[in-house]
Amino acid sequence: MDSPTVEDLPVLGDASLLAIDWARLKVNDEDERKKLLEAGENQGFFYLDLSSDDGFLQDWNAVLDLMEQYFHLDVDQKMKDHRMSDTHGYEPVATSSGAVKGRPDYYESLKASKDELSSRSSSLAPVIAENHELISRFCGTAHEVVMTILSSFGSALFPDGNSNFELFHSENKESLTTLSLFRYPKQETADVGVGHGKHTDLGTLTFLLCHQWGLQVLARNPGGWRFVAPKKNHAIINVGDTLRFLSGNRLCSAVHRVVPTQELQHEDRYSIAYFLRAENGVVFKDSVGRMTTAKSWHDEKFEVFRAPHEEQEKAPILTGGMERGESLVPV
Repeated sequence: MDSPTVEDLPVLGDASLLAIDWARLKVNDEDERKKLLEAGENQGFFYLDLSSDDGFLQDWNAVLDLMEQYFHLDVDQKMKDHRMSDTHGYEPVATSSGAVKGRPDYYESLKASKDELSSRSSSLAPVIAENHELISRFCGTAHEVVMTILSSFGSALFPDGNSNFELFHSENKESLTTLSLFRYPKQETADVGVGHGKHTDLGTLTFLLCHQWGLQVLARNPGGWRFVAPKKNHAIINVGDTLRFLSGNRLCSAVHRVVPTQELQHEDRYSIAYFLRAENGVVFKDSVGRMTTAKSWHDEKFEVFRAPHEEQEKAPILTGGMERGESLVPV
């Protein structure tokens, strides 16, 4: 009898993720670092308690206000910011395959890369350029957080100092580190797309903020999807493919997706993701055993993300090989 596919697997309940205290981690608390390593090796997802940073929490709310204003503009107005890019500008709904076979996605996004923000590139959408101070400050804190986590992972995995993940993320080298703002619009009918399709993140670390339900991770024993409950003043951090590859597969990049909690998306859902990505020229062995660069992996993965579901199933690119074997989130 054939094993059930990912699409056939049930929703089991809520995921039990560890919570890391940002205030303790940034002062190199040894117990917090051990907990971080446990989360990275066993789950690839964890909460980060940001309660100690009032300034950032205020900026989070300010960015959400900005998103609500922007995404409720007419589509024609937003399409003026469409750059046909994976790192900057607007992207409308139904650009990629969604969470259900044969259906497109149902989210729209606005993006700005770290390099483009730093240089105040003319490619930035006007709403980003006009709010440059807020967006840059927000990204600066997010970048500090993920770089601290990256350093902590390196120290915990290689206490002898033989590996330094930060060396692959130089401030002086080009990368595709990107801020992405997402809205999953409220749905009135079922003849549209569904959510955000299953995948592993392609980069190093993802810093995710969302007050609403919808994110699910793929669990094992028993196999199925589990919701990641939103927690007040907490970010959700997950390991990406690049960090898994650079760690020699000691850290895991778990498969996840976004789906409506009811048959339709019953309210506008907003999420903010800061994707830390390695320098474009960093080389690693990918999920099919090839030596590739961080930029090539990024570009190929986005191509597969936009492909029909039937094409996505042909090679372990979209999910980074993580559906094959035991490397799913334990429960």
